[in-house]
Amino acid sequence: MKFSEYVRDKWFAISTGFLTCFLAAQFLWIMGTDKLVIAVVAVLYFLGLFCTACYDCFRKKQYYDHLESTWQELEEKSYLSEIIEEPDFYDGRLLYRIIKRNGKYLNDVIADQQLEMMEYKNYVQTWAHEIKTPIAVEHLIIDNHRGPLTSSLEEEVEKIESYVEQMLYYTKSGSLESDYIIQPVSLKHMVMEVIRKNTKMMVAAGILPRLENLDHEILTDTKWMVFILGQIVTNAVKYSDSSKKSCIFFRAEETAGDMVEFTVEDNGIGIPACDLSRVFQKGFTGENGRVVQKSTGMGLYLCKKLCDKMDIPLAIRSKQGEGTKLIFQLKKSFSIPE
Repeated sequence: MKFSEYVRDKWFAISTGFLTCFLAAQFLWIMGTDKLVIAVVAVLYFLGLFCTACYDCFRKKQYYDHLESTWQELEEKSYLSEIIEEPDFYDGRLLYRIIKRNGKYLNDVIADQQLEMMEYKNYVQTWAHEIKTPIAVEHLIIDNHRGPLTSSLEEEVEKIESYVEQMLYYTKSGSLESDYIIQPVSLKHMVMEVIRKNTKMMVAAGILPRLENLDHEILTDTKWMVFILGQIVTNAVKYSDSSKKSCIFFRAEETAGDMVEFTVEDNGIGIPACDLSRVFQKGFTGENGRVVQKSTGMGLYLCKKLCDKMDIPLAIRSKQGEGTKLIFQLKKSFSIPE
């Protein structure tokens, strides 16, 4: 708040004061009052008017500047109503009461929405767990009646299972802290687990895995990392280039600061440069998503979100027509002797 802004806001009161002083001086002049007396009265009047305006401007400026700076420093803006102080001037007290009432209203709305979201989340998680039973039964039926038809059906069931798993991990991603266990994990064994879980999909697409220098032990959560790598493998299959021999390369290299740079690279169709900066956004499918109708825009979004939750830096590099590389910076536990 600036003094010039205060003056512009109080222009009517100031103009009225000047006009009143002028009319009073004219009246005293007509009544034959001495000019010196009129001048002294005018000076005293303007001095009082100026001091009153300065005092009023100072206390309001101090309060509103503090209010604005407090709001800017808050990470959660809705907390303003909880820490705001009541001022000693009327219009400030009026604003204070409005903010307090608005804060209570917002808190009630947020509480209702959180309750509704929690109920919806619990329902989704329950549904995701319950749907696993008929999926397991379908796998059992397929195993007992092997044939060309059931083989095709098995692929579709596995897709359903993958989407259910993706949905379940998405609902859990907001509260990862309650289901996260950091422990030493063999990077090679973890990658082999991912390959084992996605073998049928990779074989069907003709994609070969290539493992290079994975004899490292890292600190992470196996379950979440297996899911993340599974999403990346699924994308590699989905966006593979049928005109060439497709491969997925899993590489690791020690870096400074007891870190392991782990990369997953494919030689698929790649990502257009115009889409690369947005691939981690929720629901973004980009140019490739219009070609591959199965794209949901959730895979890489979940990978990035889960990596951020686990404090694992994740970067992506890609060139259209050449392939895509995802780079993880993992904390090292110790090297496994060969």
